[in-house]
Amino acid sequence: MNNPYRAMSSIPARTFGFTLVELVTVIAIIAVIATIAMPDLSNLLVNQRLRGASTDLMSSLILARSEAIKRNGPVEVRPVSGVNWTQGWVVNATVCNQQLDKKNALGPSVAVSLAPASIVYQHNGRLTSTATNKVQFSDNRSGSGLSARCLVIDPSGLPKLILGACA
Repeated sequence: MNNPYRAMSSIPARTFGFTLVELVTVIAIIAVIATIAMPDLSNLLVNQRLRGASTDLMSSLILARSEAIKRNGPVEVRPVSGVNWTQGWVVNATVCNQQLDKKNALGPSVAVSLAPASIVYQHNGRLTSTATNKVQFSDNRSGSGLSARCLVIDPSGLPKLILGACA
């Protein structure tokens, strides 16, 4: 009458895991979210390139100013190739023609405008010429709508980074 084996078989077995339909549903939801987030990711990358390029030039200018004061002579920051700042720049002590620092080419989609042919610091840390004391970094993709960064160098030689286009 009371067979213990018969009672065990009537208890439904407990299942673990998930079905194929549930897996496909989760993958579809992840794909939709990734598609929506992808444009924001590309804008984030370009914005990081702009920030990196502008802070790299700012650190090179601070180095050039401090070296000019330390060496009691002029120090120049100039593009590696003529007047194209996107190919990178070098910091040179002009009296002894010693290269103090070099930055490589900027990433794709970064444009540099309003930059002078070179930036030269005097022995007292001031600029030799204040004709053009701004450098603008922007995205060269059309219609990107990303904000630019403006590096302004005051007459005393101190660089300051401003979010937005140069005025």
